[in-house]
Amino acid sequence: MALDTETPPSTTTPTRHDRVMSSLDNLTILEVDFPSTPASEAVIKEIDPSDQSTLPRSALVVIADSELLKPDEAAVEKAAVEAGSAGDTKAQKEDLRTHLRTISSLSNLVGSSLMNDIEFEFTKIKVKDWDGSKFYSDFIKEGLEYLKKDTSSVVMLFESPSSSSSDTSFHNRAKYKFHDWPPPKSNRSKAILGPCRYSLMNGDSFPSFLGVGEAPAGLLEHWQETVPNIRMPRFVRTVHPDDLVYVYLPVEQIKNHVNDPDVHFHLAGKDAIHLMTTKTTKLLPDTRTIRPCVVKTTHSMGSKGIFIIRNDEDEAEFEKFLQDSGNPTFVVTDFVDIARNVACHFYMHPDGESVTWFGSNENKRKSYPDGPFSSDSFLIMADQERLKKMQLPFVEEVVQYCKSLGFWGFCGVDVLFDSMGNGHLVDINPRVTGSCPALMTLKTFQRQYGFQVGLFRRSGDINFYDTADSLWTQVRDYNVEHEGHSRIVIHSMYPDPDHGKCRINIGVYGNDMDECTAVLNRFAKPSDEHE
Repeated sequence: MALDTETPPSTTTPTRHDRVMSSLDNLTILEVDFPSTPASEAVIKEIDPSDQSTLPRSALVVIADSELLKPDEAAVEKAAVEAGSAGDTKAQKEDLRTHLRTISSLSNLVGSSLMNDIEFEFTKIKVKDWDGSKFYSDFIKEGLEYLKKDTSSVVMLFESPSSSSSDTSFHNRAKYKFHDWPPPKSNRSKAILGPCRYSLMNGDSFPSFLGVGEAPAGLLEHWQETVPNIRMPRFVRTVHPDDLVYVYLPVEQIKNHVNDPDVHFHLAGKDAIHLMTTKTTKLLPDTRTIRPCVVKTTHSMGSKGIFIIRNDEDEAEFEKFLQDSGNPTFVVTDFVDIARNVACHFYMHPDGESVTWFGSNENKRKSYPDGPFSSDSFLIMADQERLKKMQLPFVEEVVQYCKSLGFWGFCGVDVLFDSMGNGHLVDINPRVTGSCPALMTLKTFQRQYGFQVGLFRRSGDINFYDTADSLWTQVRDYNVEHEGHSRIVIHSMYPDPDHGKCRINIGVYGNDMDECTAVLNRFAKPSDEHE
């Protein structure tokens, strides 16, 4: 809140307001912490304008008729006596009284009827940790009922559309184009791995779409015997024209989306981030002015369409990608020297103020200090509260922006922290996010067994090199032997008998990260590491 203390009361008519330009030196900036309950009082503190690069963005009150700011002189005099000291000079005492008059005036204003016509934008959100009682479809049902929407025919669609391949369940050709070039070698990843991974935590309020009709043999039985208190999902293989669909990403063939698909597509774009926050990387005009720089297609999928431009050779590679992939839109940002790579996952209630927090995961370097980041998701319960506090300032702005557009549901954000501890919001995923089911699984195991850590592997061509029967047997034997100490969960899979392997998404949970890592490496190897 900013008040110009040097501008005299206006002498113009009430319908006309003169505009006076002032520097920060002419302003008294007061921050108001509004009460959470009617019985509490607002807390006001003064901020040094010279320490502020910009004015506070949460609320700005402009008082045209400054004579309405009337201090309580008796309260001011009492406070001056209590706050002053015997050695104060006359000038110091008067400065103190001036300061207290400003505080008193604003206090009266905050509590007066004059404020009833001013709509404040609250930046604080109500955050509640996930307690294990509700699952994805339960949250969507609750949101639809809050909005008084019909819930008789709702489908949860966790399969992502493709714009580079027409051999998929959903192909976005024109309006909602996602940059998933080059086309995947097999569409079973989109059709099976993703939908099954999320369906583990979908619950049974609404069915989950699975184009193949049934989950791979053995998967549902494995979930039921491995994950405590699971509510087994239901599957449908068809989305009917009149179905209301909660989509992973907007789909051109779907008639009725839970959220406005235009808004959803906008939020999924890298070009929307700078509209939500200033806590992000700096936009650059091109790839030559500053190097290294980062180029991202606006609607990239996974790690596709992301380039670091250090030299002309990198520039040429990027130019070829643009030509091959149909010249997608892109943004150029400055390069961040990454110290920590953290993601969080949450649900936004349609009231725009309440958030259910599923937790955070971190990608760590394979070797320190300069090794590449692992794509594995490290899940550590002891870090959860600290990571939440680190990320909430970014999440608050995302939630406010989504609220302004009427968007609600699941979301995840990625924040990079540099060596100085500065955070940069680099990715917003307005959907259920990849590591969220693993975090929910670890929290379930924490309640049941006291497990504190987990390691989740899903990115890339990750395989178990044997038959599906062998996979289920070995996993079951491990879990029986290590009951109460460690546990393997196959979050998703499909067999590939022609190549003697099973493609898998896998998590290992327990109390020792080194042990989890060893078990994970035994069961899940990238194709380029298999001998």
